[in-house]
Amino acid sequence: MLLVLIVPHNIGNGCIITQSDHRLCAVEAWVETHRKILELTTGWLIGEKDASDDRLAKVTAELGKQSLARQEIEIKLGRQIIRAYELPTKIARTETTSFSVNHENQRDTEENLLRHGYSKDKRPDLLQYRQLLATLDPMGMPLVSATLEGNGADDPLYFPTWEKIVKVIGHKNFVFIADCKAGSVATRANIAANRGLYCVPLPMSGQNPQFLKQWVKEPPTETVDIRLPQQEEETAAAKGFEVELGKFWLNPETNKWVCWHERYLVVRSHKLALSVIDSQNKRINQAQLALEKLATKPGTELDVLRYKVENILKRYRVTEFFSTTITEETHTEIRHLGRGRPSKNSPQQQVTSIRLQLQIAKIDSSIVEAEILAGWRLYVTNAPVEQLTLTQSVMYYRDEWLLERGFHRFKRGSLPALPIYFQNQNRITGLMFLLNIALRVFTLMEFVVRLALQQPQDSLQGLYDGNPKRKTDRPSAEQMLKAFCNITLYFLPDSTVFITPINQLQKQILFAMKMPESLYELELRLCKT
Repeated sequence: MLLVLIVPHNIGNGCIITQSDHRLCAVEAWVETHRKILELTTGWLIGEKDASDDRLAKVTAELGKQSLARQEIEIKLGRQIIRAYELPTKIARTETTSFSVNHENQRDTEENLLRHGYSKDKRPDLLQYRQLLATLDPMGMPLVSATLEGNGADDPLYFPTWEKIVKVIGHKNFVFIADCKAGSVATRANIAANRGLYCVPLPMSGQNPQFLKQWVKEPPTETVDIRLPQQEEETAAAKGFEVELGKFWLNPETNKWVCWHERYLVVRSHKLALSVIDSQNKRINQAQLALEKLATKPGTELDVLRYKVENILKRYRVTEFFSTTITEETHTEIRHLGRGRPSKNSPQQQVTSIRLQLQIAKIDSSIVEAEILAGWRLYVTNAPVEQLTLTQSVMYYRDEWLLERGFHRFKRGSLPALPIYFQNQNRITGLMFLLNIALRVFTLMEFVVRLALQQPQDSLQGLYDGNPKRKTDRPSAEQMLKAFCNITLYFLPDSTVFITPINQLQKQILFAMKMPESLYELELRLCKT
C-alpha cells in the first residue's frame, strides 16, 4: 500500500497520512471525503471533479511524455536535497530490475515499454518493463531514474547514467558502483576519459577467468586480510591483493585511443568460498549417482546415451569434473529358425547385437582447482588508493542492498508499482517517476533520524506492534509514519478545530527530524464554510 504524506501550510501545519494503491479511480472518492481538510491544508479551492480518474490519467500521461522536464526535476530536486541536508557525495550506485505485468500481448510492441525479456522475477512468460535507479550512499536516496523497455540490454545505460549523476551531484569526484554489466571496456574507458571514478566486478568472460586463475595460483603481490567495520568475528571476512595494469581502448566514434591505469582487486570471501565448495560437492555427488544409475542400464542406442550423459553433466554443472567414456561391444551369435528342436539341417541366422558400456571417472585435478578458485572475485577500479582502499571496495560493494531496498519497496513494499493496471506506456513512466519522488522522502526520513540517533547513542521505543518496549536506533520510514496514524483533527459543532496531542514517541521523532512540536499545536480557529 502506498503511504502518502501531505505537509500542510495553513491549518496546524500537521500532516495527513493515508494508504492506497495507484488505481486512479480511488482518488476522487478519497479527495471528496477529505476535501475540507485538504482545502484548509493547502489553501486551494478543490472542485468536485478536480481529482477524477480522467484528469489524473492525463496528468500522469503528460508527465510520462515530458522526458526533459523529468530530467530537469531530478537535477534540481537532487541538488537541493544534497545541499539542504548536507548529504555525502562519495559513493553513487546504479542497477536495473524488471517489473512483470499480466497484460495481453499488444500489436504495437515495438513502440511499447511492455515486451518479453530476461525476467529477474523468473517470469519470462509475462510482458515486462525495466526500471533503472541510481542512488546515493549511505541512505540509498534516488538521484536518477528511468523507465525502459522490457527487452533491452543494460550495458549501454551505465555511462549515460553516470553523466546524469554528475549533473545532479555537481562534481565527478565520486566512485560509481554497478554490477558486472558495467564492467565492459567501453563503459570504463568513457568514464575514465571524462575523469570519473568507478568500481565494478568484472564478468567472467574473455581473458578475465585466465587472469583470475593465474593471479590466485601465483599472487604477484602480498595477500592481506580484509576486516570490515563492526566485524565481531576474530577471523577476517575476506582476503585479497591488488594488481595495477595499464589499459587502452580505441573510441570508435572519435577514432582516438583512451589510455588509463586500473587497479585489479582480487578478493576472496571466506563465507562465499565455503558455500561454493559445499554446493560444488553436493552437485558432484548428485551427478555421480545419476551417472552410475545410468551406467547400469545404458541402453542400446549410442546417440541417446550420449545425450543423457551430457544432460546430467549440464544439469548439475559438473562438465569439467567428470570424464566419461562410452564403449561398444559387438556380440554375434547363431540362431536357428523355425519351431521345435533344431536339427543339423534346420535353417540358421547370424544375429549381431551391440552392448554399450559407460565408464565414469572424476577429474580430481579440476575439482581441486575449482576449490582453490572458490570465493575469489575480480573487481576493477581507477580510483586512487587514498580514495578507495581494498577494504572499502569490499565494504561498498556489500552495501548493494541499499539500492535493492528501493526496488523492494516498488515491488512488495510500501511504495508498490505492482500490480500494474496501466497499459499506456506514458502513464507507467509517469507513475514510476512519482514513486521515485516518494522514495526520496522515505530515504531522507530514515537518514536524518538515524543520524540524529547515532550521535547521542539514542533509540526509539514503541515502534513495534506487540512489543512496545523494544528499542531501535535504525527505524524505518514506514514505522515512523505509522506512529503518527493516531493523530486526529476534529471539526467541532461550534465551528472550531481540535487536534489530538502528540505523544512522547512522536515528539522524539520530530526532534530527530529537526522539526518543531509546534507543527502539531493547533490554536482554536473558525472553520471555513
